[in-house]
Amino acid sequence: MSGTVQIPVSSVMMSSANPAVPFIGGLLIEIFVACMLYGITTLQSFIYFQKYPNDATSLKLLVGTVWVLETVHTVFCMQFLYAYLIEGFGDYAYFLEINWGIGVTVITSACIALCVQGYYVWRVWCVSSKSILWTIVIGVFALARVAFGIGSTILSYVYPEWITFRDTKSSLITISGGLGSAALVDMLVAVTLSYYLNKGRSTWHKESNSRINMILLYAVNTGAITGTASLLCVILFATQKQSLAFLGLVEIQAKLYSNSFLGSLNARDHIRNKNAPGAQYPSFEFSSGHGTGFRAVAAQQSQGPVPKVEVFQQTIVHDDRGLRADSEYDMKKIKSIDLV
Repeated sequence: MSGTVQIPVSSVMMSSANPAVPFIGGLLIEIFVACMLYGITTLQSFIYFQKYPNDATSLKLLVGTVWVLETVHTVFCMQFLYAYLIEGFGDYAYFLEINWGIGVTVITSACIALCVQGYYVWRVWCVSSKSILWTIVIGVFALARVAFGIGSTILSYVYPEWITFRDTKSSLITISGGLGSAALVDMLVAVTLSYYLNKGRSTWHKESNSRINMILLYAVNTGAITGTASLLCVILFATQKQSLAFLGLVEIQAKLYSNSFLGSLNARDHIRNKNAPGAQYPSFEFSSGHGTGFRAVAAQQSQGPVPKVEVFQQTIVHDDRGLRADSEYDMKKIKSIDLV
């Protein structure tokens, strides 16, 4: 009998009439929030494939991979919650055991973070003019996040009870190390993008500066939200020994990564068109004359003659979609009108 009713349960949880309230109540609400965020992820994935059919195949595969990982992650979140609340109904001692599905959610969270942060590392590589130093530094911390996640997953099977797991220094190291690495990657990405985008600001048009401000806002806000979630997870893990609230935040953080990634992709058209009034959009005509030029004709204005700009310079631009466009225009050469 002593083996069945080993009452760390009473010492850990009897501060409430119902032990489930302090121990798993917060986790239940957080999983509900995570499921709602999964719905937003699914919607954003659908919008992406509808809106950007011409994106590079590699980018579309990355979006599909993130959605599949999110689906697996959500399924196992529901699985361990079902095990605690339905299969283990009334068995308060079962709350002290680590369900096997939790390890699966931890490793899928790490994989989601790797996919998203890998994309951000690629952005840093492009914006920084292929800076090897910044790319390697950020990439190492992104891989460290996965390594710590694997370590936490292994420990959840080595120590199958929460009390033992949370009292082990190695678990604190893997969890704080993984979440700390993720927060550091978010911060470095935001700082690097801010630095290099601001570095070239003075040579661009006013409208382009406004777009840069929006990109910076996205980068900083994304890093701040996911970084704050990482910090809260570590604090709750270290201080709230009688609650699984930290676990719910870990699950929510994976959804935040996915939604920030998809949101940045789906916002591209909005950012490009933000400060481009309809009256200023030029129309483009292929010139049948000599050379390889195009004729850009400004939209009709209410006052004054219609300005025309002859463009004879070709540039090759690599954009977020990974496409090579060989008929773009050099913005710095055109002073009278902004071609978007």
